[in-house]
Amino acid sequence: MSQETFATRVWLLLLALTLCSALLTETTSAGILVGALVATIVSLKGRLVVRYYMGLDEAHPRLRRLMNGYFLAVPALILLLGFIA
Repeated sequence: MSQETFATRVWLLLLALTLCSALLTETTSAGILVGALVATIVSLKGRLVVRYYMGLDEAHPRLRRLMNGYFLAVPALILLLGFIA
């Protein structure tokens, strides 16, 4: 598979995930399950962008761990603060 084909497939996956999260938030009532699912989608999308479009696979392992932690912590904090407020 060529680089261009792979990048196109990742982009289509990102587009599908965006549409799924938008559909979830627009058609369902707010709840912890929907919030957790959308937060998971956001985390997955961030990791895909950083890995395949920004080249994090070739980065220093410490930077890679930091970014992976960021994409786990930030959606979790947003979810937590959304239910506290």
